[in-house]
Amino acid sequence: MIEFILQTLEILPHGLTTAIIAAMPVVEVRLSIPIAVELFKMPVWQATTLSFLGASIPAVLLPIVLEPLEKPCRKAIPWCNSIFDWVINHVQKRYTGKYQAMGVIGLIVFIAIPLPVTGVWTGALAAWVFRIKKRLAIPAILAGLAISSLIVTATTMGIFGAIRLVI
Repeated sequence: MIEFILQTLEILPHGLTTAIIAAMPVVEVRLSIPIAVELFKMPVWQATTLSFLGASIPAVLLPIVLEPLEKPCRKAIPWCNSIFDWVINHVQKRYTGKYQAMGVIGLIVFIAIPLPVTGVWTGALAAWVFRIKKRLAIPAILAGLAISSLIVTATTMGIFGAIRLVI
């Protein structure tokens, strides 16, 4: 998958490729920062900043567009109901419990943990599913993203720094 993404985006400048990868669901900053630092040889501050900015696009757009699109989509497109229902069930399974009980702080923590199925996309979906107000959700998503970006940056530098010592 990584090779396909890079081949598709190789004609673009590295900074733009980094931001696009960060904006993609599933991989987000967990992939964009290591690629920017190690493959593109980008300075750490630039890789982290561009990754944060790229992932900020869905962090801001998803909470704004999901709610207004839900009702018209459910009415106009028959299979839309099953997609929305699947997303709602999927997010509720992942987010319900300790994160939901913590409210906005739980949303920040959920997004900040750089693991698969956590992050901006799932966090924005959780905010929508649990009807967290946009004025609270967007700053919480961005705060979680900032923490996640710093954790991934530190991990990237630690892992690749250790590899350089061995090689």
